[in-house]
Amino acid sequence: MKIGIDLDNVVVATTDAVIEYLNERVPELNIKIEDIKIYWLEKNLPPGYELLVKEAFESRHMWKKVKLVKDAKKYIKKLYKDGHEIYFVTSSLPSNLDKKIKHLARNLNFLPKEYVWKHTINIHKKQLLNLDVLIDDCYDNLVGDKNYYSICFSYPWNENVDISFYKYSKPDWRVWDWAAAYNIISKLEEDIKWEGSKN
Repeated sequence: MKIGIDLDNVVVATTDAVIEYLNERVPELNIKIEDIKIYWLEKNLPPGYELLVKEAFESRHMWKKVKLVKDAKKYIKKLYKDGHEIYFVTSSLPSNLDKKIKHLARNLNFLPKEYVWKHTINIHKKQLLNLDVLIDDCYDNLVGDKNYYSICFSYPWNENVDISFYKYSKPDWRVWDWAAAYNIISKLEEDIKWEGSKN
């Protein structure tokens, strides 16, 4: 299957690193990940902090702090070895995209570097992609007129979304870890093979 995997907060724990960066510079903020109830990080902060969030994303210091999401490497490796076509899909500023791809290539070192470069897609409207499955943490990418199964990586900012805003109410599945996402994809693959064997 063609599997799209979002980068921020699905492969790499970007929000954790940005929060650490912000708290180092403005200790009185004392922000925690559970305080982030809206997808856009700056919208969770008092007015005037937008530039500090932008600075964080442009900072080499912040990117050095970014770690992989727990078990992401283990299960992406399994998906790759299972024969799936993996695409890393992100909506990034061009100045950040290069950093993200280099970070991926270093940390997912079981993948050839050229595979990472050729299989990273920078796109805002992910519904345009021809995928079988998309794993993402942004609700906007997981609902609406799409041609893929959607798996929502659960975080505080996508747990209480106002679904009346969307044409379709919710993603196909919600998961709290990579093991659950992998199990869903494996089950989907079995179901597709079984359906195919009936024809």
